[in-house]
Amino acid sequence: MKTTLLKKSIHLLLFSLLLLITTNIYSQIRLTSVDPFTDQVTIHNFGATMVPIGGYWFCTKRTYGALATATNISGSLDLAAGADVTLVVNTGSGLDNVSSDLSIYTTNVFGVATNMVDFMQYGAAFPNLSGRENEAVSQGYWVAGTFILGDPAPWSYTGDGTQNGVNFWGSTPLGINDEILNASLSVYPNPSNNVLNIKKLQNIDLNEAVIYDVTGRLLSAIDLSQTISEKTIDLNKISKGIYFIRISDDQGGVLAKRFIKE
Repeated sequence: MKTTLLKKSIHLLLFSLLLLITTNIYSQIRLTSVDPFTDQVTIHNFGATMVPIGGYWFCTKRTYGALATATNISGSLDLAAGADVTLVVNTGSGLDNVSSDLSIYTTNVFGVATNMVDFMQYGAAFPNLSGRENEAVSQGYWVAGTFILGDPAPWSYTGDGTQNGVNFWGSTPLGINDEILNASLSVYPNPSNNVLNIKKLQNIDLNEAVIYDVTGRLLSAIDLSQTISEKTIDLNKISKGIYFIRISDDQGGVLAKRFIKE
């Protein structure tokens, strides 16, 4: 009897340890920002030592691009402890605005799960054979069948380097240019019936507005470059539901708002 209880206790302990390991997998090199509209991503070094990542590779929907040949927006591929590097994803498929996965591998041998250092996916389900979810699940980086869904892009990783999965990703906080744009526009009414108005509260130069649904599917793109004071958007062609509008200006500011079509 005692032997049986001891075996059960050991099994329970081993299961608890396995659960702890799979939910707190540490990765020194991690994706911390992903913007599918610009294909720009930021990679952070959560470790205490410099890591040369020039030999690492991006993978999206089983297409690939070497970090060494990606356009570098800022930072160094000799990634110092606590530092960031921002790159443009250069895979064959790029970052689809609707749905995609994105992973980082230490080499161009992609079928080996242990070569993966980070993973995320967003939007809506796509055929599993089109992505690298299986490897991410086996490494403890992601839960099968989960996607960043409902939060407007771009997205940021909010974990500490040991935390994994969709629960540690969300909309990126506003930057300075985004805050200026946010204070310069009014988007109304919300909820809306047939129209949505974009009104300038200050003299700014707008680029465009895009509307997409909660799965990230692009529904409409509206040119705002000639808008003097106000632009009215016709919503008659979209059904009732929850949507996002993403407005950009010529200073790099982006404003993303959720609205309801009744």
